[in-house]
Amino acid sequence: MITLTPPETRLGAGWVKLDLLAHGVELDPSVFCLGRLAPRFAARKNFYNTPVWQTTDVPLPQELRVGGLVVGLNSYGSSPWLLSRNPEDALFTLERVDTGFRLHPELILDLEVFASDLGVARVANLYGGAALAFFSPRNCYFFKDGTQCGFCSLDGTAEETKEFKSVLSEGDVRQTVRAALASDGPRIEQVMIVGGNMRDLDRGFRHHVTLAAAAADEIEQAGKAEVVSIHIATMPPRDLRLIELLRRFSNVHVMFNLEVWDRETFSKVCPGKQRDYGRDGMLSALECLRDTIGTYRAHSVLVTGLEPAETTVAGATALAEMGISPIINVYHSDRHSRFGLGDRPSFLRLCEVARGLQGLYGKFPLLPYWRRCGRNSIDAEAERGLFREPIPAFLK
Repeated sequence: MITLTPPETRLGAGWVKLDLLAHGVELDPSVFCLGRLAPRFAARKNFYNTPVWQTTDVPLPQELRVGGLVVGLNSYGSSPWLLSRNPEDALFTLERVDTGFRLHPELILDLEVFASDLGVARVANLYGGAALAFFSPRNCYFFKDGTQCGFCSLDGTAEETKEFKSVLSEGDVRQTVRAALASDGPRIEQVMIVGGNMRDLDRGFRHHVTLAAAAADEIEQAGKAEVVSIHIATMPPRDLRLIELLRRFSNVHVMFNLEVWDRETFSKVCPGKQRDYGRDGMLSALECLRDTIGTYRAHSVLVTGLEPAETTVAGATALAEMGISPIINVYHSDRHSRFGLGDRPSFLRLCEVARGLQGLYGKFPLLPYWRRCGRNSIDAEAERGLFREPIPAFLK
């Protein structure tokens, strides 16, 4: 039996995270008593994805901290990784059953404010233990047109979770940020504004900027503007002059997401974006974004697993050369998406992308969009050099 103990930089934790994202985690029945036996933890809220296939009324974590790294708790049924829990000592065990390799993941505790204020809990989520996340609107016009991105499950998850507010106001964000900083301030490192797309892209962009401005005001009033950054994920406006609105933020990161790099694949994966904006239009908007908020503070997601690994690396390289920080997210299949329960990238495919990304972090001053809290992304791990390490023998 092999047991993993900190520090993670000696133990290939970056590669372990890749393997967990490639295979997902099988849930032992002992985990389903979690809600009664465990301390308060950040439970899955399914704001916009459902990477646990089986239906259960039992609250489950949305992520774990494994070897010091945040990893999404994605469960697709059968997996070489088994998560179990000893009810006597409350200790979790994550075992790769084919090798006997074991480690003990930690639960991420939820914010105190979510337990004390149910109104706040209806409008926000804790992401990766460090990001206060707002999602608005909880719908996207691409679904109405049948042109949604193939991996996106927003429509189905919004239907399942109607207790969360659909469109947020400045007041919702102000109240929540103020309360969260008062109760859990030392834990919050960034505030994220994300959501579905409005048909009027200019209006949608203004909506996200307005919510971000409300959050920034509260952060500044709390004296935390230097330590809590603003992060916005949105579609670019049709009128690129509106990007100038972002100049008001001093500590901001913004993503306009291509999702994939190859031109033909972009049309297939993102038919709505292709129809209404186009790949070349997205790249032009990213260049405008870079020039407005600063080199490498502009980001674009590339989802690993939707195109060949070498294409993802080529796209990340091209973005880095443009002064854009690529975000590498690992694809997870979802029963509510157009792609459904499709194939996911293999561990070796993810390794190829991770090594390519690691090389870029050695060559360009890239910035992760999520620092230490990206559950399905690997950028912060590359920034720390974790993919320079040899792959552990038990994963080969």
